[in-house]
Amino acid sequence: MIDRIYVKCNYCKTNILLRFQLGEFDIPFSFNCPNCNVNINGIRRIVLNNFIELNNAIQVEETEPEYYEDLAVELPHRKIQKYVSFETMYSNGISPFMDIMRLFQDPQDYIDIMKSIGNFMSFRVNDWNLLKSLYDLYFGNRIDLIKEQITKFSSHYIVDNKLDAAMALHQISIVGLNKILDKNSLEEFMKYSNIIMGKENINEVKRFVKFLKKNMDFDFELKRVVKIYSRWIEDFEKYIPIVTVSLGELREKFNKENYGIATISLESMINFYKDTYELLLDMVTIAVGLNNIFTRGKYDSFSDKIDILNFDKYNSLIKSQRLKALIQEEPFSKCIVMNRNVRNAIAHYTYDFDSCTQKIFFYDKHKDKESIVELYLCDLAILCYDNIKILAYLNELFYSLRKIDFIESGMIPNIRF
Repeated sequence: MIDRIYVKCNYCKTNILLRFQLGEFDIPFSFNCPNCNVNINGIRRIVLNNFIELNNAIQVEETEPEYYEDLAVELPHRKIQKYVSFETMYSNGISPFMDIMRLFQDPQDYIDIMKSIGNFMSFRVNDWNLLKSLYDLYFGNRIDLIKEQITKFSSHYIVDNKLDAAMALHQISIVGLNKILDKNSLEEFMKYSNIIMGKENINEVKRFVKFLKKNMDFDFELKRVVKIYSRWIEDFEKYIPIVTVSLGELREKFNKENYGIATISLESMINFYKDTYELLLDMVTIAVGLNNIFTRGKYDSFSDKIDILNFDKYNSLIKSQRLKALIQEEPFSKCIVMNRNVRNAIAHYTYDFDSCTQKIFFYDKHKDKESIVELYLCDLAILCYDNIKILAYLNELFYSLRKIDFIESGMIPNIRF
């Protein structure tokens, strides 16, 4: 169903028709007025109340619009267009839903994806606030206060020490997050955890854990992970269009010149991408050390394909240069593909944005050379989503090492399934 709302820009008085594709979720929106470039944003409430919140524009009575904008939360949608007539508008596409649905080979695929997204939204509403509070108790070492509250998730959770708490909190988190990850992600994570815990290399893994503890505070790094998870979960509606096309394997099938997203602002996405990327650069060390162990037998033994002799040399490199230690063919490099040029351009604020085409131009200057990366807004959203998937994977590796650390300190797990 399409809901039409007419608005007028507060500054240049341009009339714009907003066409909302109504579904199961509220529809956040952020786009620039095509006439004066002022950002117009707000949210179309559907879940609890049926109204619209607007910033930098006012709702007006039905009038002849100068432009029209399709808005949806489940799917990408046509970018803002010059209005000619209703006939012309409909000839360009009846609705975002019908346009994108044509890309799915089987309508059941879309139904299944919406079910997964709905389940994730239920996790956010019903579980995340309590889970986040339990993490706060965990970081404050108030394990005694977690013990009773954790049973609200499952009576199987027995929390008598910090290892028990770590296991319960991680399991609840990853089961919730898994609802919007690629199919079989959880099975893949468990496979790699089992490899880490295998007897053949466990002594070297323990040595690696001791090395890591000298160079990082495990609780502090986990706090960073939880903060990123929280930002992703709280802003999730804004990324739903990209999650839908990603889970539906439609990334390369929809026309990015004509279709984009207006659920999130560029600045909000850039800040999220930058902060997530910085965390990943720190956590990549875990995958590098595990690659060294399971490929060459020692955590400090690097590939002869790179000019890094040991972790002293590795740690002396700037963060982005450490990525060259991540050999893609090695076992723990799975799913770790990171765009250095985009990150550098964001870090130095050297980018420009065409709000009408939704094209971003990133300028990465290095050693008097400049490389230009062009991305659509939806491409940057995809990178943000990919960062979450990489973080979930690296955090699974981190969790296995944290468990080893707890067990080495004398703790015994009491959780039984």
